[in-house]
Amino acid sequence: MRETVTLQLLGTPVLRLADGSAVKLRQKAYALAAVLYLEFSNRTRRSALAERVWESSTAEQAMTNLRQTLLHTRDLESRYGFELFQADATEIELNREVVVDLREITRVRTAEDAPELERLIALYRGELLAGVGGLGSEFDQWLALERTRIENQFANQATEAALRIGGSGAHAALFRLAERLPYSDVVCRATIELFRSENNESGARAAFAAFRNRLRHGLGLEPSAETADLFDSERPLPAQPRTVARRSLPEEEAQRVSFVPRVVLLPPLQDFKQANIPKHLAPALVEDVTIGLSRLKSVSVIAPHTAWQLDPFTALDEVRSHQIDYAVESRIAPHFASDGLSLAIRLVRAAGREIVWADKFAFNALKAPEHYWDFTNGVARALADSIETAELQRERTQRDANAYTHYLTGRHNLRSFDLPKIRRGRKSLRIARDIEPEQASIESALARSYVVEWVLRSGSDKGLLDKAKLHAERAVSIDPNDGTAYRELGRVALFDRDLDQSLQHMAMAAELAPNHADVLADFADTLVHNSDFAAAQEKIDAAVRLNPVPPDEYLWTLGGINFFRGRWEEALRHLNQMRNPEPALRLMAATAAMAGRMDLARRYRLQALKLQPDFTTARWVSRMPQRDPADVDLYIEALRKAGFK
Repeated sequence: MRETVTLQLLGTPVLRLADGSAVKLRQKAYALAAVLYLEFSNRTRRSALAERVWESSTAEQAMTNLRQTLLHTRDLESRYGFELFQADATEIELNREVVVDLREITRVRTAEDAPELERLIALYRGELLAGVGGLGSEFDQWLALERTRIENQFANQATEAALRIGGSGAHAALFRLAERLPYSDVVCRATIELFRSENNESGARAAFAAFRNRLRHGLGLEPSAETADLFDSERPLPAQPRTVARRSLPEEEAQRVSFVPRVVLLPPLQDFKQANIPKHLAPALVEDVTIGLSRLKSVSVIAPHTAWQLDPFTALDEVRSHQIDYAVESRIAPHFASDGLSLAIRLVRAAGREIVWADKFAFNALKAPEHYWDFTNGVARALADSIETAELQRERTQRDANAYTHYLTGRHNLRSFDLPKIRRGRKSLRIARDIEPEQASIESALARSYVVEWVLRSGSDKGLLDKAKLHAERAVSIDPNDGTAYRELGRVALFDRDLDQSLQHMAMAAELAPNHADVLADFADTLVHNSDFAAAQEKIDAAVRLNPVPPDEYLWTLGGINFFRGRWEEALRHLNQMRNPEPALRLMAATAAMAGRMDLARRYRLQALKLQPDFTTARWVSRMPQRDPADVDLYIEALRKAGFK
């Protein structure tokens, strides 16, 4: 490289030559550079980078797109005398001689004087890749998370440096920082702290008043509780959820609701096309609240899978057919005074469409942990005067906003039985755990990711079960009341062929999370492998009552129960309802063969072997945990009758 160039990825991205003139690159070139620097520490395989930036393309097309972008960039490099990317046949690297603003702003933590601090603050020209988006849902999610992480880290490090430097230079630096981050509570609190260190209370109050007015006029919001607590007299009283006294309900319904009300949290309506947070984040928050409420014995919560099948516009007409008492509706919309979002929540009694509780929040990635508690506690308090809020209190921890956002992203990807998504979800969960290592929910989700991968890979790697067990045991050590952790211990024990231990763990999981549909469904599957088909039927029926539009895993379990009971046609009926029947194709072939439908059995067998051509009955049976040898013999007979070797 003949001259030093600067790559500005903060704010509107641009590449500047040594003389300050700008070179316009393709949008994807900036995306490549950002991913290389932030995700891969400057260097990775070409195929990995292509997959990240062209996620909706085939592998071949993604590689072609990468080559075309590099060719366009090389043409500019030759014309203007710089080198941005260094690539060979297999790998690509961001030229380390290029000055990258993302790297430069990390020096803010060690700034030695006010002029240096102001220079580094000036490098923060705006959010990462401002104006770049629409490159794919996974990329947009990653970009939103990185924008939040970088802004938070920069604000914390810059304010710490300013307070360390002190004096008039610190005031000037914080003023410049407030210009860059006008709505940052961190910057406001640092400014107040600086004034108070100088015994200037009037200056501290003026700084707070200016920040509060900026928030009110710019976003329609109030300062955070942590900031407002610095001036107790200035803090408005918190809004309290509205509740309806129990006597306002008809007597017979009040008696019924006081036992175990059934509630469904509907998917949020989303009234926006562009936003600064991933579109999955609010639905993931709603799903996490659902799982939190399912820990209670006094609320019966409909599982997210069923809730997500309902049309939120007509859901109140549908929920009554499922004997659901309450529906939680939510709506995500642009905030009237900003580029942010608002999250409106209301709890509606299905009979009579009465609004029992309502609230509205400013919503972004930083607010997700706070709103988990507001949302969960609001629903609980509105449903019953003496609801078990003590159970939920364990979840009211000071959760790091970045960690929680990564956790929600990870959980979002775990909803799919797709191996690449499972692994991406695990990566997000690892980031969350690195930030916040003492959260049982993160450890449980990591354990789940390994269990699901073990199933998807047909039990070919026992090391996955060992990793799942470690995470689940750590979750239990953090929170002994985490039912999902015991569920994962139960699944690990089952697939490790320790049937007695699997039953013990699943019984504990069901006791701790009695209304968690997925826990009950996994308990049912565990009972199938323990050859207790009557008990398995009871558990899966209970799961379906909580999840009336059952996901594929439930249908697979129902198919297995009916297979071992000799109800071949009933088993096929359930299995054929699966949206993605690929994991159950062998069972479908075996069932069809036992039903005498040999053409159908042959079709399913060929489809199964296409997915796993090296399958053998002997190898699978050696991994299949089943308590009664007669059940194993039945399955072997059915597989061989279907034509498997």
